[in-house]
Amino acid sequence: MNKLLGTIQQRIGLLICGVGIFVLIDNIIQSYMIGGNILFVLTDYTVWLFFLTMLPFLISIFVKHEFFKIIQVGLILFTGIINILNEYNTIYGPGLFFAGWLLSRHYGFFEKYRKIKYFLFLFFLIALSQISAIIHNRGVITAGLEILEYSVFIIIFVMIIWRDMVLIQEKFRVENRSLKINYTRIRDQLIELEGDQKPFNLKIIKITPAEERVIKTLTIYKASNREIAERLNIAESTVKLHLYNIYNKFGVDNRFAIIELCKYNYT
Repeated sequence: MNKLLGTIQQRIGLLICGVGIFVLIDNIIQSYMIGGNILFVLTDYTVWLFFLTMLPFLISIFVKHEFFKIIQVGLILFTGIINILNEYNTIYGPGLFFAGWLLSRHYGFFEKYRKIKYFLFLFFLIALSQISAIIHNRGVITAGLEILEYSVFIIIFVMIIWRDMVLIQEKFRVENRSLKINYTRIRDQLIELEGDQKPFNLKIIKITPAEERVIKTLTIYKASNREIAERLNIAESTVKLHLYNIYNKFGVDNRFAIIELCKYNYT
């Protein structure tokens, strides 16, 4: 499923195919109810026309190519034009037209001469709405602009919210990236500090070889007195005596201080 949703091209293709299947089934049912036989359904041009329109979107799910991006945008814009000319006072046509514009913008078709293309796009949409209003015998000159104004309002409203959500997500990504950089820097500094640490000089406080064996076992294994005695094969009372002397020589009063002081002595 992830492979089928990897790109915008595939997602758009999958979405339109999913919606198209339901519309196609609806058209088949309506054609059957009108004609009353399966032959009428199979020969109904609207069913086959819709299937042929949906076919490029189906192919675009599995084939990634610039050609299918152009086909997707072209078919969406064409469907929008047909809807505007068919019914000037519905939102379907302008909605599809703006959907084609957004998809074109995402695919980068407006990178060159952006302002000119935006102007031509808007001019063409207004002209289509007016032509459709004239075709449907509306005397008011601005009749075609009524639904267009409403469509523009809805689309701009959605885009404002969507853009704000995108900006918030981008802000989180930047902050997360900054935190990762800071963490990496701090980690490198800690590694550098760790590398600068030197083993504690046991000779300077006159630690005996026997006491050093106790320190080593304690530091490496965080062992108790009994575990130290078992590992060194000595009596537990001897371990306690060594630790007493070690504490005095280090000037500490607990085993955890010894472990902390000698953690760089043994690896």
